[in-house]
Amino acid sequence: MNPSELLKNISFNLSSVGSCKVGTEWNYRNIISSFSRLYLVTDGEASIYIGEERIHLKKGHLYLIPSFTHCSYVCENELSHYYATFTIQLRNNLSIYQLFNFNYEIEASVEHSDYFKRLYETNPNMELPAKDPRIYQRLSSKSWNHPIYDADRSLTSSGLLYLLLSKFVGYPKIDLEKGDASDILLSLKYIHSNLETELTVTRLTELSCLSTGHYTRKFKQLMQLTPLDYINKQRIEKAQLLLNTTSQSCIEIAEACGYKSNAYFCKVFKKHIGKSPGEYRINQVL
Repeated sequence: MNPSELLKNISFNLSSVGSCKVGTEWNYRNIISSFSRLYLVTDGEASIYIGEERIHLKKGHLYLIPSFTHCSYVCENELSHYYATFTIQLRNNLSIYQLFNFNYEIEASVEHSDYFKRLYETNPNMELPAKDPRIYQRLSSKSWNHPIYDADRSLTSSGLLYLLLSKFVGYPKIDLEKGDASDILLSLKYIHSNLETELTVTRLTELSCLSTGHYTRKFKQLMQLTPLDYINKQRIEKAQLLLNTTSQSCIEIAEACGYKSNAYFCKVFKKHIGKSPGEYRINQVL
């Protein structure tokens, strides 16, 4: 399969866009968001840390922070910027970040600046309710009032996000031209389309027509996780998104993410996130 085929059906859901100035109060540790974030720095400077890597935010540059990326923010003076938060979906609910490498930073052209400003102007009244990421992670209708859905605005916004994001996309992480990789991709599509159902390695190997041992080794080689660890990771990320964006109960979210037992869901969630689902939801609106 040609990797570009995967990008033909990409879709975006814009959750906020705005422009603001921050100062030394923009200093937050160990933030993880279920939304992707784009920044266009118009003045000043600051830093974002992803693990041990420091990304120096500077004027005239665009920055992408993928969803579910642990990071910290540090501003020692002032920073003026445009921002946008959004979700991305490929066909079959595949994660674009797991299939492609991405840059965190690019130099913004005149066109990039125009795209971002147009995105902002096309979507008035969609600013974040607060500058503190510990607060704004819970992006729901209870946080602030979104404008009534408008097809033209939605399509325009998706087109502008596509143009802004396109320069960040690097080489595919998986060589899709190889037979085994295509088999693994088929099982990935199945996983992402069926997270709410019972998923077993046996079923995945049947789909890929590979032996259990060979499938598991190839899967781990390509995805850096065993099949079951990968499934749990996707379920927990889906749970984070639902906890952030819906008022569904933990029991309803557990079922939507494929956990028959709410107690087991809470145990797995806490193992991955360090907090119970209830604590995670409460802490997003402190």
